[in-house]
Amino acid sequence: MNTWKRLDLRKKDQRPKVDTLVALRMAPNNARATFYRSEEYQIGHFILDRDGKKLWWVHSHGTSDPARLKQHYDIWWCYVEPFIGI
Repeated sequence: MNTWKRLDLRKKDQRPKVDTLVALRMAPNNARATFYRSEEYQIGHFILDRDGKKLWWVHSHGTSDPARLKQHYDIWWCYVEPFIGI
């Protein structure tokens, strides 16, 4: 079973591999925030921009900047097995 790990964008070994399916658990780190009040779970994958330097989070609602998300959430991640179907 996969374990949740805290997302650390500074180290490559502390974040998920690029283009692998992961789940994010995002817990708000500020109780007074207006728009970032509830805990969220998202499924998606990380990609690099054309320069290969900037990491982006791609999920069902679009693309997000994980560095900006970390300003509002404590983010945990774990790998997810892709659904094969029947």
